[in-house]
Amino acid sequence: MPKMRPILARLLPWLVLAMLNGCAEVQLAGGKHTLTLSNHAYERALAHLEHGHVMQARRIVTQIPRSNSDYSRAQILLRKRIEPARKKLLNEYLARAKKAETSERWADALHAYEQAEALSLQPSALESKRQAMELKLRAYRFTQLLRQRREEDRVLLGTLETMDNLRGLDANDPVIEREKKQRLSLLEERARQARRAARRYLDEGLPEMAYIAIESYLRLDPDSERGQHLRAKILSAMPKAIKVPDEARHEPVKKRLAVHKPLSKKQIEALLRKGQLLEAHKAALVYRRNGGKGGDKLLRHIEQRMDRQASAAYDAGRKAFQQEQLGRAIQFWRQAVALKPDQREYVEALRRAQLLKERLDLIH
Repeated sequence: MPKMRPILARLLPWLVLAMLNGCAEVQLAGGKHTLTLSNHAYERALAHLEHGHVMQARRIVTQIPRSNSDYSRAQILLRKRIEPARKKLLNEYLARAKKAETSERWADALHAYEQAEALSLQPSALESKRQAMELKLRAYRFTQLLRQRREEDRVLLGTLETMDNLRGLDANDPVIEREKKQRLSLLEERARQARRAARRYLDEGLPEMAYIAIESYLRLDPDSERGQHLRAKILSAMPKAIKVPDEARHEPVKKRLAVHKPLSKKQIEALLRKGQLLEAHKAALVYRRNGGKGGDKLLRHIEQRMDRQASAAYDAGRKAFQQEQLGRAIQFWRQAVALKPDQREYVEALRRAQLLKERLDLIH
């Protein structure tokens, strides 16, 4: 017996299972090899429609051949339910997009145009609007974060100037020198992180965010040739629609950075007993930064609890979603994202569930 090709050998068990269950699609990990069957296409389209997946339902029914016994009722489903739902969603998202654009709520406008584009039979007609909203959003985010970064740097640098002008103290006072050294160390670390962030954002295709970081770096280390070279590279990659605002002139800073009294270890542990993990985590970061005894161990313990609770919330959300309790699923996934906002799986589950709820609310 000739050897089976590797891809077919891997596909066979899934193909058998799909045939037994009447499924229509079998897809291997990675999505590179897909086998489509014609069984129960109408039922699959109906299920997609009931779950708010209008375009998936449309795609299925339009692919059913005339020779298929489900062709007639599939066409009726298309005319009486799928197309009306698609047009209703499309018009609603277009109305939302225009309203948000008029109000300069760029994030809402971008989301609405993205959804409208996905529902349109001529998506290229909306592509330019989506791109324009994306640039508007990026430009607005850039100006806001740049202004904030400039203010932060100004205050940080101002603390050194304040310490140089303290009256009634010896210019070589060892305590003052030690305090200045600590602040310089913080500024050096800030500059190092800014340079790394500039490179990372540039690689990610966000030159405007890279500019914020490199400007901050050069403000802290103005003589850096590498920094100047990177700044020129970043500026050449900036979209023309995103302009760098001039830096406003300020009076010399006369105030110091606000200093918050850190919580004790016992107070942080009390937060943990109450289940206030986010508050405990913030407090533990400050506690460790201020040299609190056992700060590393305490922070690890809190982060492990956050990991476990986020995972449990994510699993609870999956269970609720499988039971078609969409509202509860969203609540659980919000908890998971709040605890672990860098976990893509949690963020994507929440995003998809919120979009599904939004569409179902609009259709029904």
